[in-house]
Amino acid sequence: MLHSPIQLGRSGFRPAFRLDEANPCPGCGKSHWYVGRLTAECAFCGTALPIAAGAVASHGRFARAA
Repeated sequence: MLHSPIQLGRSGFRPAFRLDEANPCPGCGKSHWYVGRLTAECAFCGTALPIAAGAVASHGRFARAA
């Protein structure tokens, strides 16, 4: 088999920005961020991380993020 499916728990370190935690930048170690809807960008070095959110607000309801 040439290609195997990606197994998220076994495929290595995947940094992500967590809204309810302290987030040091994996690039420079500082912790000032520009937070958008899908990503957060380090204010010092420009490293971008996806936002790891458990739920996304949608029309007054909570929808589970995929």
